[in-house]
Amino acid sequence: NPVNQLASLRELVDAMVAGQVDTLLIIDCNPVYTAPAELNFAEHLAAINFTVQASAYFDETAALCQWHIPTSHFLEAWSDTRAFDGTATIIQPLIAPLFNSKTRHEVLGALLGEGAQRSAYEYVRTYWDGYFVGLAQKPQANAEAFWQVCLHDGVVPNSTLPAVEVSVDPTLGGALGNMAAPATEGLELIFRPDSSVWDGRFASNLWLQELPKHISTLTWDNAALISPATAERLAFTQGSMAELSFGERTLEAAVFILPGHPDETVTLTLGYGRTIRGRLAEGLGFNAYTLRTSDTFSFGAGLELRKLDGQY
Repeated sequence: NPVNQLASLRELVDAMVAGQVDTLLIIDCNPVYTAPAELNFAEHLAAINFTVQASAYFDETAALCQWHIPTSHFLEAWSDTRAFDGTATIIQPLIAPLFNSKTRHEVLGALLGEGAQRSAYEYVRTYWDGYFVGLAQKPQANAEAFWQVCLHDGVVPNSTLPAVEVSVDPTLGGALGNMAAPATEGLELIFRPDSSVWDGRFASNLWLQELPKHISTLTWDNAALISPATAERLAFTQGSMAELSFGERTLEAAVFILPGHPDETVTLTLGYGRTIRGRLAEGLGFNAYTLRTSDTFSFGAGLELRKLDGQY
């Protein structure tokens, strides 16, 4: 039942502010760290009577919740997922759980009254057995054989979603033309997932931290990326410290001059500035989420960049 995720999160925060949320269960996400800055999620989370996070890692959100349920890594658990075209596949565990953890299926099942002892395998198998019954046309059809085919082939037969015919909106060009020329003065700010740690979920993966990022070859860090021409205009040198002012929020970050980067634009990658994510990942880089809002989720105009004393 997909919804607009930003709008749904905003509705939750509004309900939290209004005192309408008594118990909050957060599964496999870290909104204290990643939620749009203007929502002040951490502040409102502290006011809820009972809070629980279920995730594989103890992170910024877990630190503010009253309970933390350790969940199994996806390579330890049965589950399912869909490809971009809707084709479904069964996720098979490669190893038995290393610790006394629970899967998301088991946590939700217990809360829905299914019993704490039912396994993720049973939930997944029951769902796809039901799917098979809906497909079966012959009385002698065998659900076990269908399940084995799914596991062997790696995909669930006949699960691809139907293609959707689309057409170009002739008015879209004018709308995009207006968007491309914002009236706000200042630089454009671009938010991008980091090529190594993505949105921060892989910050504890030391192999990924060692992996040089494309073009810049930075490791174990992020920076405010700008072009040589913009750096020259603003008198920045490689590694200069800068204050980024975006709306009512500010962030201090090191500048990295990147040949080929668009002029009058600053790119900040997400996933750094962690405060709780393992001893080696904490304190690395700068937290770009502190400038990111619902209205500027991917990019925004009006950034001011001011040079500070010192080098990074």
